[in-house]
Amino acid sequence: MPKRPGTSWNMFFREHMYKVKASGKPVVPTVEGAVAAELWKNLSPEEKQVYQDKYKTNFEAFKQETKDRLQELTPAEYKVENQRRDALRKAGKKGLPALKDPNAPKRPLSNFFLYAKHLRETGKYAHLSLKEQSKAFAEAWGTLDEAEKAKYTERNRIAMEAYKIEKAAYDAQAL
Repeated sequence: MPKRPGTSWNMFFREHMYKVKASGKPVVPTVEGAVAAELWKNLSPEEKQVYQDKYKTNFEAFKQETKDRLQELTPAEYKVENQRRDALRKAGKKGLPALKDPNAPKRPLSNFFLYAKHLRETGKYAHLSLKEQSKAFAEAWGTLDEAEKAKYTERNRIAMEAYKIEKAAYDAQAL
């Protein structure tokens, strides 16, 4: 996986350390850290903005590289990476969510959501806000007769069977 870029402060500090080493002066990291921190505080907002812009550019490139790399991973590699991340989380590392494979089969919509999708497509509820639409769909579902609900239940059952077959084939790749 690509390595996350350093922050604007990290870039400034590395640049400072490079200058100190190039000068031939002996490097004491704790002392140079304090010097660099003071120099950073005294930078004007425009000077800091240069580093912040570099960071932003590097971070966007990192996000794109990560996205591209995730597209390339096989199911087995996703499994290994998620196991590694899980072990790091158990060891106390924070901010490492499990990766979700964009190529994995998606679960089908439930009976209710199939019905809500149908209602959305009719356009009858388009004038309502999303919250009001949700309430209207729930009311409509509640008043729907069992024969009509059975249609959506059957669609869901067929889609779920297809999903289970796809999921089993996908999981077999991860072994």
